Amino acid sequence: MYKYVIVLLTVTLSVLTGCEQEPPLIQATIGNAGSISGFYGIRDVAIQTTGGGWTGFGYGAVNGYPGASADIGKMGVPTHIRGTWRKGWNYDDELVYYRIDAPIDSDLAEKKMRTLQDYYEYYEPTHGSMQVVVDEERIQVMYTFACVARTRDCTPRENSDPKGWVERSPQKGVTEVVVLFDGKGESSPVPFD
Repeated sequence: MYKYVIVLLTVTLSVLTGCEQEPPLIQATIGNAGSISGFYGIRDVAIQTTGGGWTGFGYGAVNGYPGASADIGKMGVPTHIRGTWRKGWNYDDELVYYRIDAPIDSDLAEKKMRTLQDYYEYYEPTHGSMQVVVDEERIQVMYTFACVARTRDCTPRENSDPKGWVERSPQKGVTEVVVLFDGKGESSPVPFD
């Protein structure tokens, strides 16, 4: 009898103290692969999530941001990135090849994703985009809801980004992103095996 009273009191106290669960993380359903410094071939870059699955971003020839896009199902928090890309499109260009195999801080990535999810005063995001952006040996993984002011009210909530993680998107800065990974790959004048 006492056991049931204690359980009932614990549940009641939890409700009265306003104990609330964090809202589910909005997963990325669109993938982008692009560049901020000209023509690239993104061949086989892939990102692993905390759930263990891999999502490919090898969309081929890209130029500009956000670049090529594709439906990626539902992608959660990234934990690892690996793959190759090259600067230039054909052999008339001076081709340079790059590769990376690196962990991503998934705890920090999730915090950044949640910050952006709760960033807007009026806009309620329903799906996100995971983006791979290359610039020579530099490779970044970004997350965005692509809230564009000319079509939506993208006003930020007051104090919604105390750590300063939310920034303007590359090139034209038309939306907000959080950078989940920013690293450098190794380079080679010839393709990697």
